[in-house]
Amino acid sequence: MRRFGTAILFLLLGLSVHTNEHTVPSLSGENKLFIITLDGLRWQEVFTGADSALCRNAEYNADVALTQALYWAPSPEERRKKLMPFFWNVIAAQGELYGNRTYGNKMDVANPYALSYPGYNELLTGTVDPTLFGNGKVANPNLTLLDFLAATHTYRGKVAAFASWDAFSYILNREKTNVYINSGFDNIQAASLTQTESLINHLQEGIEDKKNTRPDEITFLACKEYIQKKQPSVVLLALGGTDEAAHEKTYDRYLSQAANADRMIGELWQYLQTQPAYAGNTTFLITTDHGRGNSTKNWYTHGFFTKGSSQTWMALLGNGIRATGEQKKKQQQYQKNLKDLMLKLLAF
Repeated sequence: MRRFGTAILFLLLGLSVHTNEHTVPSLSGENKLFIITLDGLRWQEVFTGADSALCRNAEYNADVALTQALYWAPSPEERRKKLMPFFWNVIAAQGELYGNRTYGNKMDVANPYALSYPGYNELLTGTVDPTLFGNGKVANPNLTLLDFLAATHTYRGKVAAFASWDAFSYILNREKTNVYINSGFDNIQAASLTQTESLINHLQEGIEDKKNTRPDEITFLACKEYIQKKQPSVVLLALGGTDEAAHEKTYDRYLSQAANADRMIGELWQYLQTQPAYAGNTTFLITTDHGRGNSTKNWYTHGFFTKGSSQTWMALLGNGIRATGEQKKKQQQYQKNLKDLMLKLLAF
């Protein structure tokens, strides 16, 4: 297992990386990559935990006392550990975290829209497409990193995406991609379903109020079962509960969804360390697609006219990542740079 400074990687991101097998000959089939996104989770909660004003606001919490009992502590360091213990007990000790603007360590989306579809397109293509300015369900014309990898000899048949939001069928252009996609309320299709896969389909069929986003627990369960069954090398796990709760103006549920995501990520990491195909050669890149408003009046929304919406963050853990923890150096990174970072993590 090789480790190198991610800061060095960022310096290398200015170099041209052409996404085809002829110019990226060093892709290593041994390396595994998990791209995990927590839709619209603000950097404020990641790095400082529950917001003091928001968690005391009865307008945004069904039970203020319960919210405070679960997530409140005097210091930001204590609060963030209560909210996201895997991030702050494991990733902070063994990996890297970027985006704490308190120290001038900044990450942002480069696209001006600060919406989900443009954000995921930027993350997965390394570009800003000005024609993708909303969340409409239109087929993405751009080649994503997942498309490229699925077309290589190294990763053919080994790239999969699991998403709570049903728009990922369009973001990844299901009609043209070789990536295995399970998004929204897609039933699992297979010649022979496992008991868990049959249960997932049954659970989904029993949900009467189907919206655009299914519960993250189902997405996670489908993803983990696929890993056990197929052992993919590159996986996108896109969770949507935080954004759904925020748009509903329920801060207590927003925190609960963040804590739930942290738990599932920790469970997945622990499981992979017990599997010979993944232990020692797997990297987690965890991030978000956009930020949110940075005040008590607009925390629940995001977009071009909402200050704070471009502000993102990133966590790295595993193969190729040094244990340097929370990054406190003043710097500016952009979401569009992460595609090349991911390629280098697979190629070193």
